[in-house]
Amino acid sequence: MELGLQLKTERERSRPGLPRGYSKAEIPRNIISGRTLLDIEQGRKRTVRRGLVRDICAFYQTDAVLIENLVTLADATYMDDWTDAYSGAVDRDGWLYQQREDRAARLKFHDSNFIPSLIQPESYIEMIRRTTRVNFDQPAIDWHHASRFRIDRQERWLRSQRPMTCLIGEMAFAVDLGEAASKDLRNRMLQSAALPFTDIRVVPFHAGRYDLMGWELNLLEFTNGDEPLIQIKSARGSGFLPVRSHRATFFMQAFSDAWDMSIPVEEFLS
Repeated sequence: MELGLQLKTERERSRPGLPRGYSKAEIPRNIISGRTLLDIEQGRKRTVRRGLVRDICAFYQTDAVLIENLVTLADATYMDDWTDAYSGAVDRDGWLYQQREDRAARLKFHDSNFIPSLIQPESYIEMIRRTTRVNFDQPAIDWHHASRFRIDRQERWLRSQRPMTCLIGEMAFAVDLGEAASKDLRNRMLQSAALPFTDIRVVPFHAGRYDLMGWELNLLEFTNGDEPLIQIKSARGSGFLPVRSHRATFFMQAFSDAWDMSIPVEEFLS
């Protein structure tokens, strides 16, 4: 599914003279048939050859780094134990998710432990930077780039005025941020909630346990006929869910149930 989503997003990438990218009918049949491409994009193809991925990407004029990422995903489709190869290529740097989020007509988020990044004030981002410690080998985090990325993402969403529903567990507000950062967070929550295209709510402690507790959920909805995109994250890992799967149905219903338990953030902060 991951490979299919990334190939579909790359096909639909805006290009000079092609603001909506390529349709499936425009892909030469000597590379791939429209039916086979549809099967790959919808995650129905069990194995995908790396050579086919390279041919498709050559036609799309895909960035070289992304090509290697997609080839890694294609290799993983042939492996009995594909997790090692797959885990290193799953939505590297959030490229796929961000492409889809920028095209979504409606955004829905849930996080029971942190303020969702789309509405974090800069002081909250700085708190994350100060308190993050990494105990395993990995390249150093470019915090300036990470902060700029989040702010740019927030600005794109605000300009677009796309409807957004955000559910936040009360635990996210229980973190001791310090007086100044706590004040910034309160102001940001109230400012965001006052926008006519937002619905920001808190699931209070007294609601008790609920199915989304411990999960971060990003649900993107589209008006162009595309199926919703569902991304989940927890301490055990993260990934995208096929929208017609039982797990996707569970999480979409859990989001609705959490909304029913929640209260407006203005009421929570009053």
